[in-house]
Amino acid sequence: MIFRKLLFATAVWLVSFAGVVRANPFFAMDTGITGDPEKVAVALGELGYDGLGGSGTSVASMRASLEKQGLRLWNVYLTLKFQANASPLTPELKKLIGDLKGHDSTLWIAISEVAGKSDETAAKALTEIAGLAKESGVKISLYPHTGHWLARFSDAARLANKLDREDVGITFNLCHWLKEEGDVDPIPAIKAESKRLQFVTINGADKGDTKTMGWDKLIQTLDRGSYDVAGFVGRLQGEVGWKGPIGLQAFGVQGDRRANLARSMAAWRKMSGSLDGMVVAGYQGWFRAEGDGSGNGWVHYSSGGKFEPENTHIEIWPDMTELGPDERFPTPLRYENGKVAEVFSSVKEATVLRHFRWMREYGIDAAFLQRFATTVRNPRARESLDTVLAHCRKGANAEGRKWVLMYDLSGLKTQEFDTVSKDWLHLKEEKLWSADDAAYLRYQGKPLVALWGLGFNDRPASLPEWERLVRFFKEQGCAVMVGVPCYWRAMDQDTIKDPKLHEIIQLADVVSPWAVGRFGTPQDAANRVEKLLKPDLAWCKERNLGYLPVAFPGFSWQNLMRSRKQEAKMDAIPRLGGKFLWSQAVAARQAGSKSLYIAMFDEIDEGTAIFKVSQNPPVGAVKFLTEPGVKPDHYLWLSGEIGRMMRGLRPAVAEMPGRSQ
Repeated sequence: MIFRKLLFATAVWLVSFAGVVRANPFFAMDTGITGDPEKVAVALGELGYDGLGGSGTSVASMRASLEKQGLRLWNVYLTLKFQANASPLTPELKKLIGDLKGHDSTLWIAISEVAGKSDETAAKALTEIAGLAKESGVKISLYPHTGHWLARFSDAARLANKLDREDVGITFNLCHWLKEEGDVDPIPAIKAESKRLQFVTINGADKGDTKTMGWDKLIQTLDRGSYDVAGFVGRLQGEVGWKGPIGLQAFGVQGDRRANLARSMAAWRKMSGSLDGMVVAGYQGWFRAEGDGSGNGWVHYSSGGKFEPENTHIEIWPDMTELGPDERFPTPLRYENGKVAEVFSSVKEATVLRHFRWMREYGIDAAFLQRFATTVRNPRARESLDTVLAHCRKGANAEGRKWVLMYDLSGLKTQEFDTVSKDWLHLKEEKLWSADDAAYLRYQGKPLVALWGLGFNDRPASLPEWERLVRFFKEQGCAVMVGVPCYWRAMDQDTIKDPKLHEIIQLADVVSPWAVGRFGTPQDAANRVEKLLKPDLAWCKERNLGYLPVAFPGFSWQNLMRSRKQEAKMDAIPRLGGKFLWSQAVAARQAGSKSLYIAMFDEIDEGTAIFKVSQNPPVGAVKFLTEPGVKPDHYLWLSGEIGRMMRGLRPAVAEMPGRSQ
């Protein structure tokens, strides 16, 4: 995306993504992690969990350690026996309730025995517990457990309905359902009792004759087992509308506990409709070359239809080492040895598929494909955009990546906003886009569409048109991400000053502030955490909005501006061998972020590309940005390391990781 008239002098910051505010918080049960409370809390935070489901009657230390890390003790598991005419309020239980006072935790009660197997006896005991717990703001959730008096989900529902209290609800446990009910669809039962539902626990499991299976088959890491847990979660979110907490059951799972938790978190991210743990990249796909078959001539390589020194747009030269003969297009420029310098075209399928292969090889999870609203108004240009889209869809499916359609509305006139909705219908009618595409990224169960350019003060506000557009895509069954200015919350500097902007943002699902060019050093990135990131994140959390940050490796557009008869400094925001990009990722992670949008994968116009670039570009009148000693794939590799950090597999420390090879 073009820098869009925003000056380098403007102070700017790295926006962060404190884990998208997900529909379903995801916590680990202490069946999968135990030990020193501080170490447990740190490990859960690093891995991306939202807290712990604990157990026992001594929890104050664990609760405090979790809260220190910004996490939560969601519940405390107890197995109780109820006797006739005996108070269940033991000194230990009274102390536990006191320890949980004011911390929004729940007593997770499994009932192993009840005198006379009487609902009345159980109800009386639970009423007494709930009465004391209510004074401390503590709720009760009935936990069905195989082999106990309260063994089945229907038992928990029956008892909770008998009490009919707002502070007494039920938990659904997938493993115990499979053991008690067999491989039977649980969604109808959950849906019928959804008003009482407080928690759901999941785990990997096998399908089949589950009643006869051992726990080793019924409780596995979330990425294992033949039971369709992802399908269950999708239906839980969609059909039941469940937005509450989901816990990971890990009883008896063998192997390294941290590695198991990491595996399950990776699986959760894929199935939950969360962006957590993902590193995504903007994909321009806008390069065209003379002779590439598109009929567009030179696009984004030069202006005026000619690729000449005075018309050259690009600041970085792409690495062409791996491209085949039919992917290479000659330019008038020459290398030092006299060889003709060649470039690629985004309309060539082999090139786009290679880009997606690089994404897989280096660990970039998704591409946000830019689709330019002004360009789709031109039939010939739209045809080539459609071609690139088809290549991206094929590449994402072939390489196990995700992709998102991102409309850039820059330059669109107010009266032209219906261009976007018309183009969307065109894509659907031509079957270029489908919600059934397995590679298309879904957010909270819905396909995500990004709309970029809302609220910038360098263009008409068009707020009524923006509102209609956001509502259009919501009505189409999509989740919507809006790309907004850096200072959107305070409506300052690069942002229009109109309260209506916030109203429109709240209609969306994810907010992504634009950071490119807004700051220029690693120290700038670090300084923004307290001043800007945390207040912005708090605003989003209060409104249940996701927040996706934008980071960039550096910035330079001397050639582009010269072609427009303007002057600009080469290497205006230095890359520093990756230290600048790394500093932004560290700042985001330290602020609580678990995801990152990197701008851009292939943007060589403005020097923000992270794909493979040449350190030995053509020579002559045109100068290109280089970093001697930096490998062509360095920023792809670094993006993969950033992904590891976002997933809690690498610490968020200022020192950039070294590369062994």
